[in-house]
Amino acid sequence: MTISNYRCRVCNKKINDYFCDLGSTPLANSFIANKKLINKEKNFPLKVYFCKKCYLPQLPVHVFAKNIFSNYDYFSSYSKSWIKHSKNYVNEIIKDLNLNKENNICEIASNDGYLLQFFKQKGFKVLGVEPAKNVANKAIKKKINTLKIFFNYENANRIKKKYGLQDLIICNNVFAHVPDILSFTKGLKGLISQNGIITIEFPHFLNLMKKNQFDTIYHEHFSYLSLHSVNKILKKFKLIIFKVKKINTHGGSLRIYIKHKKSKQFKIENSYNKIFEQEKKLKIFNKENIKKFTIKLKKIRKDFINLLLDLKLKGKKVVAYGAAAKGNTFLNYCNLGDNLINFVVDKNPSKIGKFLPGSHLPIFPIKKLNQFKPDYIIILPWNIKDEVIKQVKKKLKTKFITAIPKLKIYN
Repeated sequence: MTISNYRCRVCNKKINDYFCDLGSTPLANSFIANKKLINKEKNFPLKVYFCKKCYLPQLPVHVFAKNIFSNYDYFSSYSKSWIKHSKNYVNEIIKDLNLNKENNICEIASNDGYLLQFFKQKGFKVLGVEPAKNVANKAIKKKINTLKIFFNYENANRIKKKYGLQDLIICNNVFAHVPDILSFTKGLKGLISQNGIITIEFPHFLNLMKKNQFDTIYHEHFSYLSLHSVNKILKKFKLIIFKVKKINTHGGSLRIYIKHKKSKQFKIENSYNKIFEQEKKLKIFNKENIKKFTIKLKKIRKDFINLLLDLKLKGKKVVAYGAAAKGNTFLNYCNLGDNLINFVVDKNPSKIGKFLPGSHLPIFPIKKLNQFKPDYIIILPWNIKDEVIKQVKKKLKTKFITAIPKLKIYN
């Protein structure tokens, strides 16, 4: 299949290949407020194009970012494991960079203050940038200074004029969410101090390929990042990666440490070369491997649907845990609804009473599990599987199902 008019958002090269086609779906975080609105739901192509020149798998902008992120139903603070990860990061980075109370610290896509609160508790000056007003208001209630704007080059200059250069800029799981990734990176370059550090965390495309994590593909993720592609983007703005760390979040992510090219503050560590070579060795951009990936997705879908049909015939009660974006991608790829899954539960109060996009499963609070007593619980956010099982097992005897990287049942 060829693409006639799409150009790479990084190198502007015309793209003639695609990586993955998951059909046409609604936005993964466009939860439906009531049943009357179901008929007004809109679908968009979920097809990832692949640029051979800059190695960046990417989605075209079907919906403007301001329409996706201005009001958002994702609150970071509802995941215990993510909060623990963030607290550990704060303690680690203060020690590694020898930060002091005079340093300016800024987080892009700071959500509800889940991370900056730990810096603030230690007396650091912090600034959050969060375009989702409803989420930013939660941070402001915690007395975390938060700007309700999208980050780009233009707004970076405004921040610099008012708050000065920043000594640490944190970008956790936002780089992939940016349609104009060049303007975003140019903004980082302009806002960081001469010896300052930028850290960026992102799900590693290598793990998406290796562990069949296709459900991390959704319209809010405009790019699917590897060390190869991120390095090419940063080099355009004379920013260099001097350290890379593998982390367990989101099924396997990378945290990269970035500085100005001219800065002599930190030496380039071997961790960068090791992971760069690993990407090359595993041939994650190889055409044959991309074909194999598509075949594996179809098998996962087939096996999962067959399992649910079997459980239905046996009269088993099946529900899902976690109204997560990745879960919506998965359910919609499998074309599932309440015929095989009764409902989904979630911790986030802003999602309760709504319906999942596409599958239209109703969302209930966690306590619904105790009333319904399901025989099986599908864990849609498989990256927090252990947290979910530990939580539910305390009150309920049930079995658990995950479908990625392959179908598995836990007693």
